[in-house]
Amino acid sequence: MAHSIKTVYVVHHSHTDIGYTDLQERVIAIQVNYIKTVLSMMRQPEYADFRWNCETLYCVEEFWKQASEDDRADFARFVKEGKIGISANYLNFNDLVNADVFGKRLAKWQDKLQPFGTKIHTAMAADVNGFSMGYRDAMIENGVEFFFTNVHCHHGMYPLYQNQNAFFWENASGQRLLVWNGEHYNLGNVLGLQPNHAVNWMMRNRLGEDADAGTSFSDQLHTNLDKYLTECETEGYPYDFIVTAVSGVFSDNAPPSAEIMETIRAYNEKYGQEVRVEMVSLQELYAAIAPKLTDAPVYRGDWTDWWANGVGSTPYAVKHYKDADHRWQLVNRLDPDAETHYPALAEAVQDNLMLYAEHTWGHSSTITNPYDTMVLNLDMRKNSYASKAHEAASLMLCSIAEKKGDMLRYYNTTGTVRAVGVSHTSQPQLIEFYIETLALEDVEVRDLAGNLYTCQVSPHPRGRKISFIDTLSYGEEKEYTYAARHKAPETLNTRHCYMGAEEVRDIVNDYDPVTYRLPYEVENKFFRICYKPGDGITSFVDKRTGTEMAGTAIPFFTPVYQRTPLHQEVPFSSYEERRALGRNIRGKHAETHIGKLMEITCMEHGPVFTQLRLHYSLAGTVKADVLLKLYEAIPRIDFTLELGKTISDEVESVFLSLDLNRLGNETVLRKGAREAFRPGIDQLPGTCMEFYMSDDGAARLSPEGGVLIAARDVPMFYTGEMQHHPIRLCDGAAENNARPLYSWVMNNNWETNFKMDLSGFCQYDYSLWLTNISDPEQAMDELHEQLFDPYVLIVR
Repeated sequence: MAHSIKTVYVVHHSHTDIGYTDLQERVIAIQVNYIKTVLSMMRQPEYADFRWNCETLYCVEEFWKQASEDDRADFARFVKEGKIGISANYLNFNDLVNADVFGKRLAKWQDKLQPFGTKIHTAMAADVNGFSMGYRDAMIENGVEFFFTNVHCHHGMYPLYQNQNAFFWENASGQRLLVWNGEHYNLGNVLGLQPNHAVNWMMRNRLGEDADAGTSFSDQLHTNLDKYLTECETEGYPYDFIVTAVSGVFSDNAPPSAEIMETIRAYNEKYGQEVRVEMVSLQELYAAIAPKLTDAPVYRGDWTDWWANGVGSTPYAVKHYKDADHRWQLVNRLDPDAETHYPALAEAVQDNLMLYAEHTWGHSSTITNPYDTMVLNLDMRKNSYASKAHEAASLMLCSIAEKKGDMLRYYNTTGTVRAVGVSHTSQPQLIEFYIETLALEDVEVRDLAGNLYTCQVSPHPRGRKISFIDTLSYGEEKEYTYAARHKAPETLNTRHCYMGAEEVRDIVNDYDPVTYRLPYEVENKFFRICYKPGDGITSFVDKRTGTEMAGTAIPFFTPVYQRTPLHQEVPFSSYEERRALGRNIRGKHAETHIGKLMEITCMEHGPVFTQLRLHYSLAGTVKADVLLKLYEAIPRIDFTLELGKTISDEVESVFLSLDLNRLGNETVLRKGAREAFRPGIDQLPGTCMEFYMSDDGAARLSPEGGVLIAARDVPMFYTGEMQHHPIRLCDGAAENNARPLYSWVMNNNWETNFKMDLSGFCQYDYSLWLTNISDPEQAMDELHEQLFDPYVLIVR
C-alpha cells in the first residue's frame, strides 16, 4: 500500500528509571555500562549506521565521572558527529524539581562540552506526563531548541487531544521551544524494530488480537508499520515523516541493541522504496524535521503532570524534601556565595534534590509485593535522597549561622538575638526563637534603641518559643535583647463579672471580651471565624471588606478521608482496584468521610496570637486535629493538620479543604518558580484539570482583595469532583477555574511503583495571608517571599 508518510525516524534509547526495575545503584551502573558499550560499538566500522540516544543527562554525568580522557573525547566526538544523541533532560522529573537547580546543572554541562566543540540543543523525555513552565524555561535559557516527548498514558494522557504532532511551547517572554509530542516510548518495540519473539499486551493493544511475532522480522516490521501508518494517515496525519522511539528490550532501563540496526537494514533492502526507516540521534532528528514544522501551532500555559499525584504516596519524605529545598533557598539568601564557600555540600544538596524529584519513586511491584525486601530497599534509598539533601543544607546553615555570630547555644534566659531579613516582602513578619528551658514564664524584648516589643512565650518541646513582630528589609540585620521576667499570677478580679469560682469564663462582659466567645468564634481586626461542634466552620470573614470567604463545598480547614474498598473476590485486588481507576483517583464505590468537628480548645491566648485546636473525628485516622493560630498585628493565619493515619491496603486519600468563596475570584498556582497560571485556563489544551502541584501554595485573587495560601510541605492540590466522574480535559474555559480547592495530603491510588502504606504520625503546615495584590505573578512572588520569616541567631 502506498503511503504519504515516506520516512520513519527511529530514536534508540533506554528509558531511565532510577529504580523501578532494580536497586537505584544497579540502575545507575547499567546505564553507565550502556554508554561504554555504545562507545565500543561505534569505534567499529560495521556500526556506522548505529545510533544511540542518552535520554537523560544524569546518565552521561555518571559515565563522565568514571570515564577516561579518551572515552570522554570519543563520546563528545560522537555527539558532535550526530551518532550519539544527547538530551538536556537531566532526569525524568515530576514537578517537585527545583527548576533553578536543574538550570544551573544544565549550564555547567554546556560549559563542559564547549571545549569539545559541541553543545546541547535537544532534549527528550519518556514516560512522564507533564513538565513545568519553569523546567521549560531552564532549557530555553540554556540553548535548548527541541524537545521530543513520549508520554505514557497509564493513568495519564498526552496533550492536544492527539499525539504524533508538533507545537511551539511559548513562554511569557515570547521565547519558544519546539516540541514533538510523540507516542509511547516503546512504540518501536510494538512495531518490531527490535524483533519481538512473543506477543505482549502493548502489541495486542496497538495492533489488535492478531498481532504477530513471527520469525521474518523485516516482514513483521513491514506488516506492523503498514497498519500503524495507515491508521495515522486515515486520521489526517499531515507530515511525510513520523517518529518513534525504541528500546533494546520491551522494558525500562533497557540495553542498546544492534538487532535494531540489522532489522532496519533488512527492512530497507526489501521495502525501503515504499517507506524508509532511519535510525537517528536527537540532533539528526531535529535537523531533519524542524524545517517542516515552521508553521506548527503555538501554545502557552502549563503542561500539567498526570503523574504528580505519586508524590502523595510518601507524604513524610516529601515533607522532609520540601524542608530541604527551603533550607537550600535559605542558605543562598543568607550567603549568596554559598556554592563557592561550600562546594561539596552545595553539590550534595543539588544532586540529591534532583534525585528525589525523579519520577520513579519505588519498585514496579510496590503494590503487588509490599513485603518484598527489594521494595523496602528502593523505598529507603529513595527517602535517603531527601534526607541527604536536608543534611547537606542543614550543615551549610549551621556553618553560615556560626560565621554570622550565632553562639550555637540556646540555654540563656537573658541574652541577645540577631534577626536577619531574608525576604523581599515589605510586610511585618513573625520573628521567633527557641530557648531550651522549661522555667521561662515571660520575657521582655527590646531593640538596641530601647524600643519594647510585644512578645509571647509559648510551650515548645524541651523549652520555650518566643514570638514577636517586626519589619526587616532584605539583608537587614537587627539585634534585640531578651530578658526573663516574672509573670504575675493570674487571679480572679472580683470587681468584674466575667468568671466564676470554677474559673470558667462564659459570661458576656467587657473586661475580657474574647475568652467567652472562643468556644464559638475567634476574631481579630483581620478575620472572624465561626465554628460549631457537629457543623464545623460555619463562617470565615475577611474583615477588610466584610466579605464572607467560606465556600459552598466542604468547609475550609476541614479534613476529608476517602476510601475505595477492595473487591476481595478479584485476584490481586490491591492491584486491579487501582488499575481500574483510569484517570479517576477513587473507584465508583468510593466512600467519602468528612471530618466531624467534635470540640474546640483554646491552646493559647496572648498578646501576639491566639491558638485554637479543632478536634475532628475522621475515619481512617486515630487523630485529625487542626490547629489555628491568628495573629493580632498581621493578617496571617497559620494552620496545621495533625494527622495520625492508620494502615490499610485499600485505595485511600486524605484532603484538607481550602475551599473559599469562588464568586469573582481566580485561583492561581505556580510551578518551577516561573509563570503563575490559572488552573483550567492557562494550560496546554487537553491536559489534566483534576489535580496540580504548586511550588509554594495557591492564591485566590480578586480586585477587592484576596488571600495567599502557603502549603509548606504538601505540594499537591486537588480540584476535581469528590466522587468518581467522567474526566474533562482542559479547554481553557473560565468556569474551569471556579472549582473547589483542596490540599491533597496523601494518597495510595497507583498500582505499581508508588507506596501503599500511608500510616504514620505527622503535622502538615499551612499559612494564609490577606493581600491586596490582584496580579497573579506578583501574588505568587509575594507568597514565596512570605515563606521566609527572618532568620534568628542567638549571638550573646
